[in-house]
Amino acid sequence: MDKKDLILREAERLFSEKGYYGLGLTELLTACDIPKGSFYYYFPKGKMQLLQETLEYAYRHIAEGLNWSLSQGDTALAAFERMLGFFAAGLRENRHFASRFVAMIAIGSVYLDPQIHQTCSQIYRDWQQLYVDHLVRFGYEETVSRQKAQALFALVHGTMITSWVKQDPADLEMARQALPAILGER
Repeated sequence: MDKKDLILREAERLFSEKGYYGLGLTELLTACDIPKGSFYYYFPKGKMQLLQETLEYAYRHIAEGLNWSLSQGDTALAAFERMLGFFAAGLRENRHFASRFVAMIAIGSVYLDPQIHQTCSQIYRDWQQLYVDHLVRFGYEETVSRQKAQALFALVHGTMITSWVKQDPADLEMARQALPAILGER
C-alpha cells in the first residue's frame, strides 16, 4: 500500500470515529506514521482536500462491495437478504463500514462546504443507481427498478444508520424481513 492509500484508509477510519471537526491533523499523522510534509505532498490544499478524496476513496470501496454482494444471489431478494445479513454480522463484530463514514459526512456536508456537499450528493446518486442497475440485471423493468431501488435504498441505508446508533442489528434483521414486500420473490 502506498502512502496516499494509507492516509486515505486511516482518514476514513478516523473521520468515521471523530467526524470532520474532531479529527486533528496530528492524530492522522501519528496513525499513519508520516511527517507533515508527506501529508501536504499528497494533499496540498489540506484537510478539506483530504476529506474530498477520502469520500471518493470510500465510495469506491462501497461500490466494489455492493457490486460483489449483489452479484452473489440468484434473485434480487436473495442478494439483498444476503447483503443485509452481512451488514448485521458486521455490526455484531464491530467491523468498519465505509458507508458509515460517508453517511456521517454527507449529513453534515450541507453546512460544511459546497464542494463536499456536491461530492456527497453525487455519491448518493451513484449509490442509488447501483441498486437500480442490479434490479435491472435481475429482470425488473427500468422504471420499476428505479422505484424499488429508492425504497430499498431508504430501507437499507436507514436501518444501517439506526442499527449503528443503537449498536444493535435488530433493525437490519427487521429490514431483511421487509424485503419480500418490496421485491416479491424475484
